[in-house]
Amino acid sequence: MRVIRPGEKLDKKELRRFAKIAGDAYVNDPVHSYATKNPERRRRFVYHFMMERLNTSNGEDYIYIDDENDAMCVWRKAHNEYGVLDFLRCPDWLYLYWFWPNTLRTLAAYSPLDVAKFSENTWIISPVFVSPEKQGRGAATRLIKQGIEDLSRLGYDFGLEAQDEKNVEFYKKLGFEVTSTDTFKNGLVTHYYMVYKK
Repeated sequence: MRVIRPGEKLDKKELRRFAKIAGDAYVNDPVHSYATKNPERRRRFVYHFMMERLNTSNGEDYIYIDDENDAMCVWRKAHNEYGVLDFLRCPDWLYLYWFWPNTLRTLAAYSPLDVAKFSENTWIISPVFVSPEKQGRGAATRLIKQGIEDLSRLGYDFGLEAQDEKNVEFYKKLGFEVTSTDTFKNGLVTHYYMVYKK
């Protein structure tokens, strides 16, 4: 397992590789399914969206990578929110031109998320993913548990936001509990706020 700490960086080639894995893993995520109906266009958009997310985390957050380079867990300060400028820092920022309607719908679906529901001391999982062909083998569980073990020594609390009920059940098995929910578009997307109970 590799750990990339704040101040350290992955190179752009690795970022692109993991953005592709993340795009494949999140292609049927409720938010992305709402924002981009066409599956093939959605797959391309999610790759670019994840490239932005990982580029923003690169050098700022704790990034855990499994030994086979097929899974990643990013731990981000809950109150360090993503903003419009983060998209412009992305090496693929031109995708905004090609996918701007999808970007606006995605950001609108995420807009109910409220980081104030987490304490200032909380680090959140944002995101965690495993290559689809390697899912179900415990890679995400190992990365999350190692992150909790390492970062708890620094006195941090842990949380996350999930939009998929099956993911909520997965996180419950790891010790997270749902503390509140928000909905978007009359329940079309539900945001579950979860915190880790030590």
